[in-house]
Amino acid sequence: MIIGNDFNKKCEQILIVASNLSKMESDQKVSVEQVNKSLNYERNEMSGYLEYLAENKLIELKSIGGPLLYGHISLTEKGLKKAVEVKKKK
Repeated sequence: MIIGNDFNKKCEQILIVASNLSKMESDQKVSVEQVNKSLNYERNEMSGYLEYLAENKLIELKSIGGPLLYGHISLTEKGLKKAVEVKKKK
């Protein structure tokens, strides 16, 4: 799933969308469903990316009540820094 420097474009897009929805605040709950409305990833694909981002301490999985698409995430400080870095590259 993850190619190159262990941080592919789809993970970057998740961070960008989540940072916009959280108004650039860490620990702000963001609906996974809202993030995916912007990206339209497959459920399994999104689940894998969120797990990868959480393992790398870029997001925290806040409330998962079944499929990840119905839960919430929040960006960590590390995740916010990465989102800002990615936005500057674009």
